[in-house]
Amino acid sequence: MSVPVLSDPVPQSPGARQKTITELLTQWADLTDAAIAATGVTDGWFRGAILDGKPWDPAAEEVALSPCGTVGAKTAHQVDADVMHAAFEEDPHPIADKLTAYWESEGFTVTRTVDSITPSGWMGISIRAVRSDGVYYGLTATSDQVSIGVKSECSTDPSIDTWAREKSLRNPRSPSPTPSPSPADHEQATLSLSLRALEKP
Repeated sequence: MSVPVLSDPVPQSPGARQKTITELLTQWADLTDAAIAATGVTDGWFRGAILDGKPWDPAAEEVALSPCGTVGAKTAHQVDADVMHAAFEEDPHPIADKLTAYWESEGFTVTRTVDSITPSGWMGISIRAVRSDGVYYGLTATSDQVSIGVKSECSTDPSIDTWAREKSLRNPRSPSPTPSPSPADHEQATLSLSLRALEKP
């Protein structure tokens, strides 16, 4: 299976044209599809927790808006959401290595932040891939599941706030998209979970 080639990163600078919410959603969906294709397994992906039973569907626009600073503005946000799949195999290293190689080939800086194994043999790996324009991938692969977090580049375009308000009004029971934890917070939570697992008898 051929893997889509991601567009070259273009670092943003103050005064540069900002992407609209429509462009950010399209970029996020394309980035997610590219990561899924790179795994070699395109079926069986879910948006959010597997137990929720919601198949991956970019048209659902179930995303968060994370604050970011790559455009030098406090009001900048990026589209942010995860997709999940049951583990491809008990050892998560092959999929972690596969995605690491793919993201590095696309110009991302990749860092492995967690690599653990419990006495019972359960394994967990977390890696992050970042690009100069703010695009971010986060992989958490365990003996049970594979989770890929995807963040678009940053933007200060006013259409983001308009979309968030309209999204809330269309579904009054759902809150507006809210800022999600930063990559560092996510990695710390993952590390804490892995350490707690290691402490289990």
